[in-house]
Formats: sequence, C-alpha cells, structure tokens
Amino acid sequence: MEYVVIFALGSAVGSFLNVVIHRVPRGESIVRPGSHCPKCGRPIRPFENIPLLSYVCLRGRCSGCGEPISWRYPAVEAGMGVLAAVLLWRFGWGVELLIYGVLAALLLALSVIDIITYRLPNRITVSGAVLALLLTLLFRRDHLLMMAAGGLVGLGLLGFMGLVGRLLFHKETLGMGDVKLAGMIGLFLGPLRTVGMFIVGIFIGALIGGALVLAGGRGWGQRIPFGPYLAAGAMISILWGEKLWRWYLSLVIP
Repeated sequence: MEYVVIFALGSAVGSFLNVVIHRVPRGESIVRPGSHCPKCGRPIRPFENIPLLSYVCLRGRCSGCGEPISWRYPAVEAGMGVLAAVLLWRFGWGVELLIYGVLAALLLALSVIDIITYRLPNRITVSGAVLALLLTLLFRRDHLLMMAAGGLVGLGLLGFMGLVGRLLFHKETLGMGDVKLAGMIGLFLGPLRTVGMFIVGIFIGALIGGALVLAGGRGWGQRIPFGPYLAAGAMISILWGEKLWRWYLSLVIP
C-alpha cells in the first residue's frame, strides 16, 4: 500500500513538473495563470487534472477543443511516480527519500526540457542548487563540506570535459548548462557519487549516442542533449553507487 501512496504522490509532483517543462523554457510563470489547454486556452477543471486518470478518461484529448494531449504529460507523471517508488524501495521513509526525491524531480524536468529544447534553464539549475543548500542546512548540516566538494567536483569534471572537447574538435562540445547541471547534482550527491554519476553518464551517453549514429538517427556532427545522460548517471549512482564502486575496486585492486 505504501508504494501505491508514494506512486500517487510522485505522479502529483509529475503533474506539476509538466507545468514547469511547458512554461519555464518560454519564460512564463509557473503559478499564473492556472492550468489551461495550450491550444485553446480553456482552463482545466480540477477533475480533469488528476494525474494519469484524467488522461485516460479524456481519451488523450482536450474536452474543450478536442486537440490531442501530448503523451509527454502522462509519461512524466508516471515516470515521477516510478522514481518515487524506487527511491522508497531503496531508502525507505526518511530524509534521504525527501532529498533524492527533490533531485529526481529536478532531473526529470531538466531532462525533458533538454530533449525538447536543447537547453537547461538556469531558472531550474540555480533553484536546484539553492534547494540542495537548504535541505543540507535543515537535515544534514554535517554534510556541508561534502556538499560543497560535490558541487566543485561536478563543475570541475564537466568543465574539464568541455575543455578537452574544445581542444580536440575545435568547437564547443558541451554547453555551460551541462556544467551547471553537473554542479547542481554534485551538491546533492557529494564527491564520490558525483564521480560515479560522471562515469556512468559518459558511458550511457557514448552507448546511446553511438547507437543513434549507427542507426542513422544522428550524424557525428549533430548535437545530442547530454543532460538526460547525466540525470541517468546520477540516479544510478544514488541507487547503486556503492555497489558499483566496490565492483570497480575489486577489478583494479587484486
């Protein structure tokens, strides 16, 4: 039953994330006006705004103009619900669930925005950094130094990667948004998990990017959003980082 509850709560957060994803790249307020159809502007009634259920009941269409509702809306709601349930399974009810739940919500919103717009808005990454500081001050004051170290490691790793890419390819291979995102993630994770995020993110990015190129979906010179790979690396590092470190050390240290 607790997984049903946490999934429902996560889906409700996902509903809010859809507002963030739609409005922040456009420079709009996430508070006003209230939820409305982006096609006809008709206000969405409360019973039409129930995560997942409303999409099914409305058959994926606006009840006013009949325009299709993007599949992204239920996908984000379900995705956040699943992330919340997985975090509960890993950490149980407590501070870690809250802190990593906030990070998961930020990463989900930023990943979708990056895929759609190739941008990682400062409005979210800076807000995320502030939230990391506030949550650390409220619940984990003994982690302040680790938090700062994680932020510096994230900024340093991605900054160095961008510099190497510029030297090798004579053009920008990483945007500053990616560097800021890595710094924000580092504030939540601390230095060791941030290194894990970097390694796993690079591996996933190379794997998927290479597969897209081989499949003809991307050319070698085409831009690929890197934010989702960093987000995936961060979540894997949160959930299984310690096991991955132990496995890696067992390979390099006889």
